[in-house]
Amino acid sequence: MRRPGARFAAATVCLGLIAGAEGIAIAGHPFVTEDAETQKRGNVEVEFNLDQQHGSDGTRTTSPGNSLTMGIAPRIDLAMVYTYNFTKTRDGTKDRAMGPVEATLKAVSREGKGRMPTFGLKAGMSLPVSEGDQATVLTTAIAQWSFETVTVFANAAADIGTHLAGNDEKSTSFRSSTAGTYEVGEELYLLSELIWEKQTSPAAPSTAEWLIGAKKEFSETFNINGGIRWGLNDDSSHVTYLLGFTLGFRGEHDASPTPDGGGK
Repeated sequence: MRRPGARFAAATVCLGLIAGAEGIAIAGHPFVTEDAETQKRGNVEVEFNLDQQHGSDGTRTTSPGNSLTMGIAPRIDLAMVYTYNFTKTRDGTKDRAMGPVEATLKAVSREGKGRMPTFGLKAGMSLPVSEGDQATVLTTAIAQWSFETVTVFANAAADIGTHLAGNDEKSTSFRSSTAGTYEVGEELYLLSELIWEKQTSPAAPSTAEWLIGAKKEFSETFNINGGIRWGLNDDSSHVTYLLGFTLGFRGEHDASPTPDGGGK
């Protein structure tokens, strides 16, 4: 997850091409954990985010950006994530660079009933824009349980490194996470998430992080969210601050018919 003015302009253009409303997923930023919801055909969700990561070595990385998710079938979404990072080290050295571009498909394979979860699968590619970086195959298995005021998500993911970009080295990592939302007021939700990640090399470090946050829905098509993520071991980032807002849009052909047979 995880971006400069050109990207915001591109997202604005996309918004101008889409009419209507509705279709915001129940997870999304500030979570890394995926939900098992889809936008449905013709619906679009746009996230605008600002994350600031403080590393344990004193490095600070600020990442503004956005993601675009489109419903291309009743149970299938296409998503693209653009990243841009501004980095400042402890000694004052500054750097800026666009991160990898992610393109993924997410599908719901089984709708939950009773205590049985809804299952989904997300897969795609992370494509580098900097020389020497690797192209990565992304896969995530998703489970989601929904109750009256609580929704719980669980993910098992693998980021599989390749030599497709001509890089000399490659790395693969595995990640597991669980997250939950709890409605504490009218359209106001508390958020919590626990993430663990490890590269396949036995000598590589593992990271563990815990997030707490909140989300306020002002309508079916607009929410604001934020959170703080803490590192739980020495190899994790010290702390990350996250802030964002999400807009939902609906295509004209998805409009519900009126009693007289016309569209809304």
